[in-house]
Amino acid sequence: MNEVFELTYRTLIALLVMFTLTKMLGKRQLSEISLFGYISGISIGNLAAYIALENDRAWGLGIIALIIWVGVTMILEYWTLKSKKMRTAVDGSRRMLIANGIVLKEAMHKERYTVEELLERLRNKDIYKLSDVESASIEANGDISVFLKQDFNPLTPNMLGMKIATEKEPMTLIVDGSMELDTMRQNGITEVWLKKQLDTVNLKYDEVFIAQYTIDQSLSLYTLDHRTFEVNLQSEQQQAEQMNLEEIKQGLLQTIAYLEQLAKKKQG
Repeated sequence: MNEVFELTYRTLIALLVMFTLTKMLGKRQLSEISLFGYISGISIGNLAAYIALENDRAWGLGIIALIIWVGVTMILEYWTLKSKKMRTAVDGSRRMLIANGIVLKEAMHKERYTVEELLERLRNKDIYKLSDVESASIEANGDISVFLKQDFNPLTPNMLGMKIATEKEPMTLIVDGSMELDTMRQNGITEVWLKKQLDTVNLKYDEVFIAQYTIDQSLSLYTLDHRTFEVNLQSEQQQAEQMNLEEIKQGLLQTIAYLEQLAKKKQG
């Protein structure tokens, strides 16, 4: 029983130390795994396993080794931010695999990259023909960057000379029947306003699985019983403009009616 308790205790300590030190390394280390980052991850994992599972009493030295390893990683990360040469030495550099539509066989051999692997990576980017690719390179973290030939680039509104209004990021206001009050407060949205919008489709907030709101455009609702609703919204400015247009329209109709009456009197 004591062994189980000690194993649990040491595992929790290892997890806590790893979590704390990983937070110190920052999100860049998590999202961009370079060669050194890969080595660091394996080494830190091995040290944590040693702390948790070894039966000797020197496991405290494992924690010290873990802290030293993370400290060295942080120092190298700092140097790579300050020096381009250090970045190249530690993280590696980008290498072209396709240039001007030509596959560079020597570059692929240097990166230990097979044709099958290259084609697989291109398929993952929805590219199925090598002839569509102008250039492709392998980044320091192993990812593939691709630039298509001009004829095969997706058509954009800018190419057609069209101006598109800026799209705003939707906000999630309800999740699993509960209002996201922090999000609502940060964006100046009140519970009264939200309930008013829900009333237009005869829903209560606790019936809604997900509600996403795009400012002054729409409120998308997905209910717990698998129904969907789209509430179209207008800003106060848009509502005022619409009211002004209606007033102008009514004024014009009244003017036309008055002129028609005058024309009839003159004819009479």
